Amino acid sequence: MKNKAAQQLGRLSHSRQSEAQSEASRKNGKAGGRPRTVSHNTKARSVTQINRAIRHLGIKLVRGDGYFYFVSLNRDIGQVGDSVMVPYVNSFTLHRWIWEATSAINHHICDIFES
Repeated sequence: MKNKAAQQLGRLSHSRQSEAQSEASRKNGKAGGRPRTVSHNTKARSVTQINRAIRHLGIKLVRGDGYFYFVSLNRDIGQVGDSVMVPYVNSFTLHRWIWEATSAINHHICDIFES
């Protein structure tokens, strides 16, 4: 049999958190955990990530064959602005994709007023 005192001492020495830290961690977990932060200066990882960032603009990004384009969430409008001629979603940072989306909306609005 193993020495009970040695087992208890080993558990104490391997404990990485104090009881206060454990309690704070439990409270944080119940509250939803640590909030995610998104840096707009990093390369975009997916179309989904970009669409989450531009959803408030009322458009979404769609992948074409070697290019991307924006479409309206309102089904009556269709494509918004010009196509973005890049082969990969990570060709731009998330900040640049948001800029491209805003630019596409502005060009679309100008086209509407010109016609």
